Amino acid sequence: MALKTQSKKQLKKQAKAQAKSARKTAKSTGRRAKKQLAAREDAVRNLIENQDLHDDLRNLAEAAKAAYGRVSANPGALLQDKKVHSDVRAGTSALLDAKGQLGGKPPKKKKGKFGLLFLTLIGSSVAVVTVPALRTKALDLVFGPEEELDYSVGAAAGTASANGNGATAGAATTPVSGS
Repeated sequence: MALKTQSKKQLKKQAKAQAKSARKTAKSTGRRAKKQLAAREDAVRNLIENQDLHDDLRNLAEAAKAAYGRVSANPGALLQDKKVHSDVRAGTSALLDAKGQLGGKPPKKKKGKFGLLFLTLIGSSVAVVTVPALRTKALDLVFGPEEELDYSVGAAAGTASANGNGATAGAATTPVSGS
């Protein structure tokens, strides 16, 4: 069987569709390129004019230089030296600040420590409720230590009173009248 060949009319229609698709793609590519160019121009302008960005980049360079100076003399300092750690931490924070300023986004506000405080409070409450030793310590802290009372029943019952009749000496006796 022979394949059907397309007519001239169908070929023209297909060529028009392809040309239309190509124009559409070119337009969207042009728009995208304009947006990217505008974003780059804004970033360069920001880099030139923003003094905070200059300070962040300067701090980054100083921290990196200090950390490199310590590590180049002693490579083991990377793992052990606390000054290297603080320099790297300072450089990282400066880099993040600079990145945020280059993107034009305002810096993120740090969230409060309320969540950590809440978690600690809940965790300690659960621990006090479930562990008896912690519970007694907490009660002793709040209300003071308990008084230990010694209930020795045998010792108190075996002693005789001073008047000999089994009544205590301080107890008042009532005279019995026979009339």
